[in-house]
This record gives sequence, C-alpha cells and structure tokens, in this order.
Amino acid sequence: MATLQMDRRKEAVLTFLKASGPTGLAEVAAHLEVSKQGALRHLEALQAAGLVEHVSGSHERPGRPGHVYRLTPAAAEHFPHSHRELAGELISFMSPSDVDRFFAERAARLEAAYAAELDGLSFEDRVRRLAELASGAGHMSEFVDNGDGTFAIRHHNCPIADVAAATGHPCRREQSMYERLLGAEATRTSWLGNADNECTYVVRGSKS
Repeated sequence: MATLQMDRRKEAVLTFLKASGPTGLAEVAAHLEVSKQGALRHLEALQAAGLVEHVSGSHERPGRPGHVYRLTPAAAEHFPHSHRELAGELISFMSPSDVDRFFAERAARLEAAYAAELDGLSFEDRVRRLAELASGAGHMSEFVDNGDGTFAIRHHNCPIADVAAATGHPCRREQSMYERLLGAEATRTSWLGNADNECTYVVRGSKS
C-alpha cells in the first residue's frame, strides 16, 4: 500500500465523501473547484493508500453516476472517534441497568451544557446551534432547512459508532435529549447503525 502525503485537498476529498456518500468524479471536482483531472489525481492517491475505492455506482443511490468513489473502512481512522475510550469505560459497568445509567448520566451532562448555549434563541436558531454543538463533539453535523416548516440535523460521523451500534443506548438518549432541548418531536429518518450515510433528525417548531 502506498505511503500517502496528506494535504488540504485530500482531507477535503475524504470529508466530502464522508458527508455525501458514494460520489462521482465530476461532483468531487466541483466540490474542490478543480478540473476533473486534478480531482482524479487526489482520488487515485487516496485509492493507492487504501482510503478510497472506485466501484460501480448503479446500485448505490438513484441518480448517481455509473462509477463512483467511496471511502473504505480504513478511512474511518481519519475522522473523530472516541469509541475505544468509551468502550474502556463501559468495561466497569457489568449489568444492563448500569450501562443504561452510564448513558443517562452522560446525556444529562451534555444536555445541561447544551441548554445554556440554546437559551434565548428562536426555534430555528436553537436547531442550528444544536447542530454546531454536535459537530464540535465530533459528529460532523449540518443544519438543514427543509423549506416545509421542518428542520434537520444531520450527523455524518459518529465518534462512538461501535458502542452506539452495539447497544443503541446513546442514540436513544440523544434523540430524547434533542426533543427536550428543542421542545419538539425529533424524528430519526436515517441512522448510521443501519448503514445509512448519516444520522438524521427532523424537527418541526410549534405553530405560534
């Protein structure tokens, strides 16, 4: 496997593929604002390093080009994660009730910190700020205005992915925490644990 000299452009390619999922060459070039040949050089370097693979895209997602680039499992090491540390903490919690209590207390600490950041904001700005806070915690999150009175928070990364997939506890706690912080139902429409490209929560503000 080739040794890779990482630079800003290659980091941008990895982040873009993480957020967008399997993507064609033209889309990568447009995102980088370079020629297709320039984008191809970065993709080929990442491919040689085992971080990106080139596959048929016909089965990946409707509307995608015939051949796409996507991240390999090895690319996960280039994104924020703390599941190893968290898994180590969980070793001392032997029973299911203790595991649940651990995540409940963890969520309570996060909720208290986030609530102070959201105080006094409008509903839309609370959703927007919550996405920023989640991104700062390693979720690579974005705020989306759906244009129909609903907003979405999309997490393109999970810093505790292994534990979340194994137990589901942090995901359930996160969803209920968002509902309390926003005072609205948060519907999860996609989940990284189901091999989706992101975790998405859709919320609607109360009518005035």
